[in-house]
Amino acid sequence: MESDRRKLSYVQISRAIAILFVLLGHVNILFYTDFKYNWFHMGEWERTGGVDFFFIVTGFMIYYLYHRQAGVPGKTSEFLLKRVIRIYPLYWMFTLLAIAASLIFPSIDGAYSWELIIKSMLILPTNPILASTWSLSHVMFFYILFTAFIFKPKIFKPIILFWIVVTILIELRIIPYSEHSFFISFSSLEIIFGCLVAHLTLNYTFKYSTWMILIGMLGYLAVWINNIYSLIDIQGPVFFCLFSMIMMLGISEKDKKERKVPKVLSFLGDASYSIYIAHGPFLQMFILIFMKLGIINLIGYFFTMVTVIILAVISSCLVYIFIEKPMSKYLRRAVLTKRRRLIEIPVVIAK
Repeated sequence: MESDRRKLSYVQISRAIAILFVLLGHVNILFYTDFKYNWFHMGEWERTGGVDFFFIVTGFMIYYLYHRQAGVPGKTSEFLLKRVIRIYPLYWMFTLLAIAASLIFPSIDGAYSWELIIKSMLILPTNPILASTWSLSHVMFFYILFTAFIFKPKIFKPIILFWIVVTILIELRIIPYSEHSFFISFSSLEIIFGCLVAHLTLNYTFKYSTWMILIGMLGYLAVWINNIYSLIDIQGPVFFCLFSMIMMLGISEKDKKERKVPKVLSFLGDASYSIYIAHGPFLQMFILIFMKLGIINLIGYFFTMVTVIILAVISSCLVYIFIEKPMSKYLRRAVLTKRRRLIEIPVVIAK
């Protein structure tokens, strides 16, 4: 991930950390559901904070890379095409594989309704076939908002600001709103907060970046401890969001200087989307294999969990190397290059 000024090495690592946090939460839910194994009670938590950090990183990256394109002719369709090419092909592939698996092995998940299939394929608000990708609908909603911002910033900036204010007031229960609505949700709002962090990073300098990262990490630890021991009643996502923003400010501040990071962590950042899409099916597959082979009884739940996490990450990285990376490269060249040529032809004729 690069800007005009520098490569954001630490932010790149943050992508990997965010997805690995999400994976950790999902594997605990699976082990709690299947075996009642509850590692630090994570299987019962609403969130581990992984998805909240993921939302903040997502908003940060998009605003940091594309905010200058707001109002620039031709950039709206280019941004949207890039997002579609990035998101849908790999997601469709694994969703279709999940549908095929349900037809071949109906005892696993049962048959999916056409309504669910259509909503899942379009990434509309629903409990998707790939259950671990539920947050992707919030990301796509954000992309639509950001596309509108790029298209006509003077018109859509106040509209988006109004939506932000209303959503915050509803979340704080200042405005009574009892019904659950996808379009008025804290999850979508978190991605916008990631944009706020990027805006602050681009326009201000923050001292004590190390302390910011440390405060964010300690904040996460405090929420986890509270979740384990149920000390006080708090809204976990709100605090995860706050501490994620503080951490992201510290991380992005450190990235204002060139940094060298381990290649493996940089690679995991590159492969983060493949890990996000593929980790759920791979976790379920490896758990099923271990059950059939009796390995779980042999090595125990904890070591089984660690092993399936490692195998799922490795498998997802192979998906990135052999599927996502070449497919994305081909589609970008085929679609975006063709689009640029179509735009350039009228210019040449005009000259």
